[in-house]
Formats: sequence, structure tokens, C-alpha cells
Amino acid sequence: MTLGRGEEPVYEWEGFLCRRHPHRLNPDDYRVPGQPVLTTICAKDKRPVLTRDAIRGELTAALSVATGITGCELIAWCLMPDHIHVLLRVEQQGGDIIRFLHSYKTWTGRRMRTAGFARGWERSFWDRHARSREDTANMVSYVLQNPVRAGLCQKWEQWPHSEYCWGMRERRTAGRGGT
Repeated sequence: MTLGRGEEPVYEWEGFLCRRHPHRLNPDDYRVPGQPVLTTICAKDKRPVLTRDAIRGELTAALSVATGITGCELIAWCLMPDHIHVLLRVEQQGGDIIRFLHSYKTWTGRRMRTAGFARGWERSFWDRHARSREDTANMVSYVLQNPVRAGLCQKWEQWPHSEYCWGMRERRTAGRGGT
């Protein structure tokens, strides 16, 4: 590949354009049932607009919708002013974390533009796959403690834009005979 001066290579991986290098794992690694993956999606140009009243509710509601249609399960999430951390896993065969990210970013990006925010999300995203239970526990802590580290609250429980979700569905269905 020959590039002109000042040009950088662009690679396409599962519909996401990635500058510089193809830093994604094999697409099948995002479809492994039970594999926790921590993702971080940043607002375009790191603009601190995500916790504003005009869009915050749409961004958080879309998490459960996108996980439902893509066969994923939320473990924990935290919406910060300029990014969102989502820890999730593929719940069943056929689930796909890349499809979750694409669905979430597409739908919420449109909603953000409708709400008057001209720019939505950065083109790509960050991700990290858990390698053990301890790794997953550390990821949960990282997600929930993010507003504390940023000085936005004293305890993670005080931050209204985060949730620990893992096992919530099982607890809800247990009271109905497991159905």
C-alpha cells in the first residue's frame, strides 16, 4: 500500500473504520458465550455532553434494548460526561458484542443528533477481554469507580449514571418461579 505524505492507512473491521492499524481481535472473539468484554465509547472530540438531560435517558435506555437484540447481557455500565463504559458478555450462541456496539452507537448517535448534538460518537471504541473471574471483578470495580476517580462523587453509589446489572434478571425471575 502506497500512501501520500500525511495520509494514514484506514482499515475496516466488521463495519468499524479504524485508523493506523487493525487493532481488533478476530470477530469470533466477540461472539464467545460468557466472555466478559469491557468497552469504552467516547463522545466525538471528547465533548462532555453525554450526561446532559436532553440525551442521558436515551443513552441509558438504549443499553438494555441493544443487549436484548444482540444476544448480550449487561454486567455493569457507567455514563460519564464524555464517554461510556459498558461491561457485557455474550449471553447465548449467536450473540455478538460488535453488533451490540454498532447497534448502540448507530441508534444513540441518531438520537443525539435529533437532540441537537451535531456530533455523536468517535468512530471506533476501546475494548478489553477478561481472562479470569478476578479480571472481571477488577473490570466491574473500574467501571463503577470511574466517577469517583474523576472527582464527580465520593462513592460510586452516589453517581446516578451507573449500574451493576449482573444477575439482575435471575433475581427478578426467581420470584416468579424461574420463568
